[in-house]
Amino acid sequence: MSLNPPLKYYCDENAFRFHVLDVGEGLMILIIFPDNKVMLFDCNVTEENSDEILNYLDENIPCNYNEDTDSDEKIIHFFVNSHRDDDHCRGLKKVNEKFKIKSIWDSGQTGASTQSDTYKYYMYLRRKLRDEDAENLKELVPTDSPIATIGGVNIYCFSSKEEYQEGYDNCVKTFEVFAKIQHTNSIVLRMEYVNTSMLLTGDSDWKCWKEKIVPTYGSDVESNILIASHHGSRSFFTDEEQNDSIDIVKSPDTTYIESIDYINPDVVLISCGDYKTQHHPNKEAFKIYSEKSKNQQVYTTKNCGHITGYIDCEGNYTVVPSRFCETRTASTAYDMQINCTYTHNNTTQQVKNGSVLDVGGTLKFTVTPHLGFFEPIAKTQALWEVSNGGKGIDSSHQEIYYKSEEETDGIFSFQRDLSYVGKHLLRCIVHNSKKGTITKIFCINGK
Repeated sequence: MSLNPPLKYYCDENAFRFHVLDVGEGLMILIIFPDNKVMLFDCNVTEENSDEILNYLDENIPCNYNEDTDSDEKIIHFFVNSHRDDDHCRGLKKVNEKFKIKSIWDSGQTGASTQSDTYKYYMYLRRKLRDEDAENLKELVPTDSPIATIGGVNIYCFSSKEEYQEGYDNCVKTFEVFAKIQHTNSIVLRMEYVNTSMLLTGDSDWKCWKEKIVPTYGSDVESNILIASHHGSRSFFTDEEQNDSIDIVKSPDTTYIESIDYINPDVVLISCGDYKTQHHPNKEAFKIYSEKSKNQQVYTTKNCGHITGYIDCEGNYTVVPSRFCETRTASTAYDMQINCTYTHNNTTQQVKNGSVLDVGGTLKFTVTPHLGFFEPIAKTQALWEVSNGGKGIDSSHQEIYYKSEEETDGIFSFQRDLSYVGKHLLRCIVHNSKKGTITKIFCINGK
């Protein structure tokens, strides 16, 4: 299958690709390796998002040969369950019915709630796959060496189940205590391709990072892309049950912030729902992530929707909202186009979509209607959004932002500097309340 936008603007099927899906208060990451094998890290398919998520998977999972049916099908080779909370394995039955799951990786850690239908189906599928072939079930064990290499991508496990009861032994075994053990024993994976890496932290907490991961692996956890733990909760930095804030001075024994320094991420991605539901991402945690990432690059699925990205065979990488594609609800009788001029060294020229330009100049975009799409003008609005994909010396620049008041002299124009080497996508959405919406993408390559 050919890649869908926006990935098709950046890479081909030889790249390592990933999608952090917008599944509300849960986690679900689709990973496609360079050999087209497919991994799903956690799952949160609900009644509300079922159609959208299954369609998204269908659009992005490539066909692979299924030896069971002797045909090419869309299958999931590996389902990784970071831990058995419902928001990390919900809806697995629907996924398995549409895209057959071939194997399961998990920690072996017992779940906090064993009576839910979600939990029972997960355990049923786990037993079924194991009974078919013991190789279909892999209980991960942390190790210095890769636990697997898939399509040239080395996968490291930094955390999984162990008898990690210290600090809980004298507690009454409540649901909350078992949930904390689940998080302390959550699977943590690092995926590295051509010296560029992504860290998947599940719901891992401060305790496992302080007492298990950092002492064992130290700077080996460093990663360019961090998928933040527990929907941006402060449990990654402090004990939520005991402490009402992230305060190392006030609560030194139950707070640990140094983990983020070891990870040293360029960009942080957070899977979360509406802040009103669970107060995710936590504001204190978000501030720490912003301060510790490059250029304050922290993005949530709540604000960005599905977030996709890639690492190519040269180690270049980018994260970008999947909404950076051309769409329309307006009639095909209407159209619009984006025009661009580039001013550099006191010279202004008209440039085409896809142009390669020297950094250091200024881009000005204007949107031009066709066949009266903007009429009446009072019913028309325009929105401009940028996604930078820095490369080489500017690889840490992965900014995603909407235009500011300083960057425009009207709703139908947009001006910005071309400051970084790499691919720059501009997304312009024009909505006319009487005629519909048209979205166009304009691409500039900085060199």
